Amino acid sequence: MLWVPLVTGLAIVMVVIQAQLREINKPWAVLASTAFVVIAVLSFLPQLTQVTATLNSLSARAGVDSFYIGPILKAIAIVYVTSFGSEVCRDADENAMAVVVELAGKIVILMIALPVVEAILTAVLAILG
Repeated sequence: MLWVPLVTGLAIVMVVIQAQLREINKPWAVLASTAFVVIAVLSFLPQLTQVTATLNSLSARAGVDSFYIGPILKAIAIVYVTSFGSEVCRDADENAMAVVVELAGKIVILMIALPVVEAILTAVLAILG
């Protein structure tokens, strides 16, 4: 848990650096921000793998098929990636591109959810007869 204060402190330092860097060279400020986020996310990966392992273990004990857990984990990952991408676009003052990134993420999540929705509706129709 020590990485949370570390990342927060580094983020505060990066904000100060970026405030100065934006006045000098805005593209470099965007690149610095993106690099910071990528490094921070890479440092979180061990924790994320632990979370997915725990969720898979819980679903196995509960008797829930991985068919239902997989799309949930994929959707969460897509939300994080989409949020990161759209914020980088907004940081570069490209709001239209940010909206397109968000729309793409929503469409992909919908595509991932379709098989689960189909399975649920098939089960409901089978129960109803």
